Amino acid sequence: MTADLLDALDALTKPTHRKIIQDDPNGPELTKVVHVEDDALLDQLDNAIRSSMGGTTSGGSDPATRSLVDSGALMRFMQISSEVQQWARVAGAVIDKASVGITLRNWFVRFKEYPISTRTVTFYTKQLRKWAFQIEATLNPPKEKDLPDACPSCGASEWWDPATKERYYRPLVIRYQPDSPTMVDDARGVCRACAKTWGVRELQFEIEEKQAG
Repeated sequence: MTADLLDALDALTKPTHRKIIQDDPNGPELTKVVHVEDDALLDQLDNAIRSSMGGTTSGGSDPATRSLVDSGALMRFMQISSEVQQWARVAGAVIDKASVGITLRNWFVRFKEYPISTRTVTFYTKQLRKWAFQIEATLNPPKEKDLPDACPSCGASEWWDPATKERYYRPLVIRYQPDSPTMVDDARGVCRACAKTWGVRELQFEIEEKQAG
């Protein structure tokens, strides 16, 4: 169980490595695979917020090139930082005010020194994974493609958007990450009228069943 917690911790606080295909303008035969290192998720979120607010080490960034971070990103980061600091205080760990990631790793070192129940480890593991999911969704929001079909669950062919107080057609939408190697498996269908979700294959099957019936 502690190994699962460490994996969840690493996902937030350690850089990650990935491969990308780099095209060469001189010909497809020169295309190559490049290894790229990404900052830890917590650092990426922190940097994106600072960039969007103009808080760079160079004294600010061009507003036209600042990262677009949703309005809840700063609040989310502050909530994570506050909770991590509370964990550190309870465990007697050192709080690094400049880095939530370092504070979190300091907490883990002290956390392991105490008797740990399976239930407690599960709680912290779920919380860390939840934060990782929220940060990834903020930094790399999924693409959306709406469908012309009525919802196979509630039958709706239109939906109401509380943000604009307007009614729209095409409530079914597919949300996906176009650069994901498991795009089809990870993509989700959502009805914006009834909020039901499906895997894309499951949604396709239900739509076909409705049409056949």
